Amino acid sequence: MTKNIAIIGAGLTGLTLAESMKDYATISLFEKARGVAGRMSTRYADEYRFDHGAQFFTARSKGFKHFLQPFIEQRVVQEWTPKVMTLEHGKKYYKRDWFEPHYSGSPNMNSLCRAIATSHNVNLRTQIERLSQEAHGWYLIDSENLSHGPFDWVISTAPSPQAANLMPSEFSGHALIANTKMQGCYSLMLGFNHDLALNWQAAKVKNSPIEWISVNSSKPDRNPDYSLLVQTTNQWSEAHLEDEQGQVREVLLTELEKLLGRDMHDAAYQSLHRWRYANTLIDQNAEKGDGFFIDEKLQLGVCGDWCLQGQVESAFLSAHYLAESLKSKL
Repeated sequence: MTKNIAIIGAGLTGLTLAESMKDYATISLFEKARGVAGRMSTRYADEYRFDHGAQFFTARSKGFKHFLQPFIEQRVVQEWTPKVMTLEHGKKYYKRDWFEPHYSGSPNMNSLCRAIATSHNVNLRTQIERLSQEAHGWYLIDSENLSHGPFDWVISTAPSPQAANLMPSEFSGHALIANTKMQGCYSLMLGFNHDLALNWQAAKVKNSPIEWISVNSSKPDRNPDYSLLVQTTNQWSEAHLEDEQGQVREVLLTELEKLLGRDMHDAAYQSLHRWRYANTLIDQNAEKGDGFFIDEKLQLGVCGDWCLQGQVESAFLSAHYLAESLKSKL
């Protein structure tokens, strides 16, 4: 009898898992947002486009390179080759070298996940709040108190705090999941009706609340309307996650003006997005897992980029490792 598997989250982890398991089970994905991609999302605002989560990704493992190859051939994924600088207030800029290919979804960062999602059953705007185990299997209860199921297996790809809340306390690995700390990040999105004429397309920033700046419109096949994406350090973000958002935006605009030596308040479009769970706080003394968690007795699993290093490739690898384990159990 074909097994039914529910996957919570339709970012790259959830979609990779669905793609890996599609010949082994009937898959249903549940995503709380209105679109797929998670932190590989793209914000559409007037004529501007912003990759306000992941800015780029690399491919170092053989498995991820193989996975990406057909999307590269279809130009859904393209190499991004910006001029990259290091910025620091009061000091001279200097050029940074990228020693490996850096990729972006095309024409937007979410294009990769959207391409994968076309062949899967994705329930959008469906926030799963709890699980219920009954005689016929697992049921997923959403924020509207609607029940989905039954499912033989349930896999969460949500960030660690949300996964810990979903999984029962008897789930093996629950303590490790609950103790995994994640840090936030702010993304400031600025759209201009003129070119800023910067002599670079991306910049790593030192000794500042700002960690990264990119000319988002410089990426392959992007909308030509000039867009700038600014991201903060995880440390600064954690200290200011609950600050009034208008105040946070003003601090970042002022800091950006210091770095670039020009007025940033004249941006035609301005928006701030808070990522509460952007990266994993690595504890060098923490017990290391296998990149995923699985409980065969309960038929529950957990995976995500945070199980490894918080990168796009980590999202793929965590799902890949769990899928290989799950196939052997099915």
